[in-house]
Amino acid sequence: MYFHGCVRLYFIIGEMYMKKNLKKMLAVICAAALLAGCGSGAAAQSSTAEAKTEEKEVRTIRIGSGQTAQTLDVNNAYDGWYLIRFGLCQTLTKMNDDMTISGWLVEDDYSANEDNTVWTFHIKEGVKFSNGDELTAERAKSSLESLFEKSVRGPEYFEPASIEADGLTLTITTKRPEPILPNKLADPLFSIIDTDADMSNMTEKGPVGTGPFVLESFDTTDMECIVVRNENYWGGEVKADRIDFYYTEEQTALTNALRTGEFDAVYNLSMADIGSFEKDSQFTIVRSASGRTTHGFMNENGPLGDIVLRQAILQNIDKETYCSVQLNGQYVPGKTLITSSADYGYDELTDPNAYNPENAVKLLDDAGYADTDGDGFRETPDGQPVDLKFTYYTGRPEQEILVQATCQEMAKIGIKITPDLKDTSTVMDKLSSGDYDLLCMSINVLNCADPENHMKTYFGRGGSYSTTGWNNPEFEECLKQLNTAADPKDRKEITKKAEQLLLDDAVCIFYCYPLMNFVTRSNVTGIKSTPADYYWISEETAIN
Repeated sequence: MYFHGCVRLYFIIGEMYMKKNLKKMLAVICAAALLAGCGSGAAAQSSTAEAKTEEKEVRTIRIGSGQTAQTLDVNNAYDGWYLIRFGLCQTLTKMNDDMTISGWLVEDDYSANEDNTVWTFHIKEGVKFSNGDELTAERAKSSLESLFEKSVRGPEYFEPASIEADGLTLTITTKRPEPILPNKLADPLFSIIDTDADMSNMTEKGPVGTGPFVLESFDTTDMECIVVRNENYWGGEVKADRIDFYYTEEQTALTNALRTGEFDAVYNLSMADIGSFEKDSQFTIVRSASGRTTHGFMNENGPLGDIVLRQAILQNIDKETYCSVQLNGQYVPGKTLITSSADYGYDELTDPNAYNPENAVKLLDDAGYADTDGDGFRETPDGQPVDLKFTYYTGRPEQEILVQATCQEMAKIGIKITPDLKDTSTVMDKLSSGDYDLLCMSINVLNCADPENHMKTYFGRGGSYSTTGWNNPEFEECLKQLNTAADPKDRKEITKKAEQLLLDDAVCIFYCYPLMNFVTRSNVTGIKSTPADYYWISEETAIN
């Protein structure tokens, strides 16, 4: 009787595994464990032995995350990040943990002419796509040309005048000087893919890349991506047979699945839960400084077009308390656009809207924001209700905490802000279209080890996600100067000037800078947390 009960429960688990129903899986796993504890005898032992044998034969690592790609099309928005995270693709260059750039698919001997308009790269010998075809400069050229033809984001990085190939030598000539072109080519958008392969269904099937893994399946409905070893990998032995990536924005589910063994690793575990794993020998915590900043975008194409209202909101946000108390000290309080861990003026620049709740009230009173109808919330000086929505997603655990805290604090000074929870893709769509009042998002400002592209994309005129309505000619001049500045010291000074303009104009809430983490079971190695935030796995990733 016990045996049949065990078999039935494990059958249900298997069926739910195929359906990828994480919540039900967790509940049934608990029930199975209880029943297995009651059963005994050779049959139960045999079943366990068979399971262990099967696990030995296929070394599978299960990774949980609060975020995933919407497609596997490198040209679509930021989905290229996951082609790197899932180990499917690689780029010509790579960002190191110290924010330097080195060759990945190319040698380190890349060089430029005097005005940084002609860059020469040499493809490494022996690099192969996962289908076994050799990577040549001609194929790299075709990949880059395809990107610029299909991606709206490509020109935000640079505009090629020509791309030429000769054997393993790749020459990129740009329309303007590009002193940090190797940095930009490290962005996952520039993943090198085989354009000779079938790309008709890249959304679901993904491209043919050069990474240590190849796609087995990708299911956005069931929120799972499975990759397996690339037998043609050029970079050495791939230690893991199979890696399953699961996605859920329910942070509690991620934590519980790690504790019960359903997951072998979880990316960016909630700051409320990570402490419970600190002294547990069954787990390893991999932390890294981050290039990320948690933004609170304020749309000026509405009530927030009044700088006084934006200033009052900024001056009523207690970032120090949010980070030390609500976020359990796992985040550094924000001030500037760029994280305090990078040398871009965090300690030098002046925040004219630092925490000052008394002055926030005075600003509103003096400007004529008053509660004229007695409902506890202020109206604008011309009598219109201030009723703002704060859009956010829970794929990153700090965002709900920050949004809720902000809404509560603003209510105390009579500003009505309502939390507006959406899924990640909807939030991205809203940021792109400008359909929001306030919007919270964690973004890697230093994804190329340099902030130029981020400032163009999110705050520059015409940027694909620059929808706040803010426009400052001095800021645009800074971007123009950055595009050609080659000296690192000059680049930093220009960047700091641009950051100060963002602070002076009360453009955005820079809440905090997260410390990134991966929590893994102790028998898992080779999973990384890095400032780049997209080199999760490699050929060294393994489970013992």
